[in-house]
Amino acid sequence: MAAGLRIYLDGERFGQTFRRETERFGKRVNMALRMAAKEAAQEIEERGRASIQEGGNFGSRWTEGFNATVSQGGGQIRIDVTEDVPYWRVFEYGATISAKGKSGYLWIPFEFADDAKGVWPRDYASPLFKVTRKSPELAMLWTWTPGEKDSAEPKYFGKESVTIPQKWQLRDIIGQVATELKDYYREHFSRS
Repeated sequence: MAAGLRIYLDGERFGQTFRRETERFGKRVNMALRMAAKEAAQEIEERGRASIQEGGNFGSRWTEGFNATVSQGGGQIRIDVTEDVPYWRVFEYGATISAKGKSGYLWIPFEFADDAKGVWPRDYASPLFKVTRKSPELAMLWTWTPGEKDSAEPKYFGKESVTIPQKWQLRDIIGQVATELKDYYREHFSRS
């Protein structure tokens, strides 16, 4: 009889199954495999969360949403690695995002427009108007403040697409930990 240990990333099998025969040392092997899986899951979480944090402005929603859990059944021990934010793959692989809709632009807040950050243009508190220049291609959304000194301020600039580079290395981390499984197992087997 054999016991196996496998790692999954959002349901996709990752790496080779780590197997050990349990005929001679059944309970000892199973205990060592469970402990190795628990240690591997902990390492994946710690290293993965560090990678997410190092990737830029990703808060606790992203870091705490990255989890590795251990389950067992049918002679198999499984480590499931998940990220709660559904579009996490954009930052793991990189992606080009193109504008959709009538405007033909992705509207991005200017760095100095604090009141526009985290707010969709359609939800912005004041009415916005669009200014487009052909040379060089430039589209902006401005807000108008009527009053004693009428003024207009740019809030968003438009881009037809943005390319987001890879910011995380979660798959690499899982691969590294998968190669370390045998060491975790040996250590726990020798202690039991």
